[in-house]
Amino acid sequence: MRVCLFTDTLGDLNGVSRFIQDMGELAIGEGWQLTLITSTKKPLPSLDNLRNLPYRTRIAMPFYQELDLVWPSRKAIRATLQELQPDLVHISTPGPVGWLAKLEAEKLGFPLIGTYHTDFPAYIYDLTGSHFFKRRTDKVMAKFYRPFRKVLSRSLTYTEVMANDLQLPADKMAVIYPGTNQQKFNHDHRNPQIWQAFGLNPNRLKVLYVGRINIEKNIPFLCELWQQLQAEYPQLEADLVMVGEGRYRKWTDKMRPHHGYFLGPVVGEKLSQLYASSDLFVFPSVTDTLGQVIMEAQASGLGCLVSDVGGPQSLIVPEQTGRVLPANRNDYWLSALQELLQNSELRETWQKNAPRHMQQYDIRDSYADFKRVHQQALVTN
Repeated sequence: MRVCLFTDTLGDLNGVSRFIQDMGELAIGEGWQLTLITSTKKPLPSLDNLRNLPYRTRIAMPFYQELDLVWPSRKAIRATLQELQPDLVHISTPGPVGWLAKLEAEKLGFPLIGTYHTDFPAYIYDLTGSHFFKRRTDKVMAKFYRPFRKVLSRSLTYTEVMANDLQLPADKMAVIYPGTNQQKFNHDHRNPQIWQAFGLNPNRLKVLYVGRINIEKNIPFLCELWQQLQAEYPQLEADLVMVGEGRYRKWTDKMRPHHGYFLGPVVGEKLSQLYASSDLFVFPSVTDTLGQVIMEAQASGLGCLVSDVGGPQSLIVPEQTGRVLPANRNDYWLSALQELLQNSELRETWQKNAPRHMQQYDIRDSYADFKRVHQQALVTN
């Protein structure tokens, strides 16, 4: 089975990029002819099944300056498809690379499959506050995904959204079993001295966030919450550490007096060490269809606080590996942080339970499910 997977994000620091890279790496090991295709100027992983196509132009994505919108050469897309002759074309993102690849695949008669990685309509609503723009985005997404044989989601939570907002019938939807790379993320990477490399005191508790530092991840809510916590409970010896890139890093000076720190993008072994050396993970986003970082955090031995909107809640065992809190409710989040930062016994219980819970979320199982759905789509008329 030959599959060409087109994506607008592969060299970026996000869960979608990490998932696609994992699929590509595992496909090489199993001999599956899965070719990852993108178009970017950013550094890319060294994978034998990766192709980086030339592009005509690129701009920074509005409201998300860290992600490029790249318009690849349609001629190069067409030539690649004609050369590889895939049995399926997988469109992983609805950006310019995805749109143009979809158009060329349709012209050449290749069947389509795709993934609904990000709730773009909710993302647009968070950025604009406009129901009109959300409805328009819903219609665009519905049109984009309508011709696909299968549309994959990485959590059961979002099948209802896909059915209601995108008008996708049940027989066109498939849920991919979630998984994370537990060799890259586990408690063995613990190294408390890593904090000194970032100028932080290793003796203070660390509350970690990993992801985009933007409004759609609810960063303003998290920063304001932390300032309130520090004002009401100054005796707490804890730091909020935010890893990632985004426009709200402009609040660096504003957050430092409140023991809130932006470390910027961190990758590789250092990221693994930051996870394993923290004490608690927070993720207030309400637009994530899954939340790859929630699995990475739990695999690293961290209890998690997440919102009750979106996919991350599906990865938590309430009061065993974390807590699901009402979205944007300062009182609930404040109370939970105050309790957990003062209750080392509860934190340690979550830290022990979380890796055990993640043993059922191995990236190899996710890969097997990913491949199985492609095989099913191949025989779907």
